[in-house]
Amino acid sequence: MSGRRPNLAEKVRDELRELISNGTYNVGDRLPNEDEMSEKFAVSRATVREGYRALLDAGYLSRLHGKGTFVTRIPQRHGLDSSVGYAAMIQAAGFTPSIKTIAQRVQPADDTDQARLNLDRGAEVLVVERVRFADDRPVVYSIDRVPLALVPEEIRENLGPSLFDTLENLKHGVRNGRAKLLPVLAGPQEAEQLHLKEGDPLLYFDEVDYDIDGTPVLASFEWHTGDVFEMWLNRHAHPPDSRVKSPTAIAESRY
Repeated sequence: MSGRRPNLAEKVRDELRELISNGTYNVGDRLPNEDEMSEKFAVSRATVREGYRALLDAGYLSRLHGKGTFVTRIPQRHGLDSSVGYAAMIQAAGFTPSIKTIAQRVQPADDTDQARLNLDRGAEVLVVERVRFADDRPVVYSIDRVPLALVPEEIRENLGPSLFDTLENLKHGVRNGRAKLLPVLAGPQEAEQLHLKEGDPLLYFDEVDYDIDGTPVLASFEWHTGDVFEMWLNRHAHPPDSRVKSPTAIAESRY
């Protein structure tokens, strides 16, 4: 995919995050000074300082005057096949989760809805547009589409913070899902909702979730920033004598 490549400061930020994640630097450790880090990463001190600043702003580092820069939080890693919801993931990273509904509307199911949610022509969907926050920082922007027939009219204005919980209470609880993941660049809408610059990198989820009968009950489009938690996918090798044809990489739902 074409687009802006990470600049040197972003590369320093990402490498530092990895060093903290893998235990090279632990909570309470003092990081090497900017001169040492500039030599380590073969960049200028100003670039190191900018990389540090991104992690300071995200709460992973703290700076004590006259003493240096210290690790205060470890980035949380979550498997894509885990059953942990976003609120728990954000809490595990040491932040306070919250959610804001940007818009909610009923509209006719388009061709994509009909295919993804197995809907007939003329059916309607409930569209919910939300932003999830870690403390006061937006970290996930989502557009969810639910078959309107699944949601009684009396609760449409009060869905609660979790559509998964709502569907569970309606006897259409999600039991599995499939998601396509893509690295993308923030467009105008994503940049506005996530307080980013256009062209900043994001992780995009395109997901459909199913109930116990295999009926699609929720289609989601999500844009994730990378400064609160990391997503990991465990891959398993097949034995040499197995006859697997055209394996498809599909991430099972994280719920």
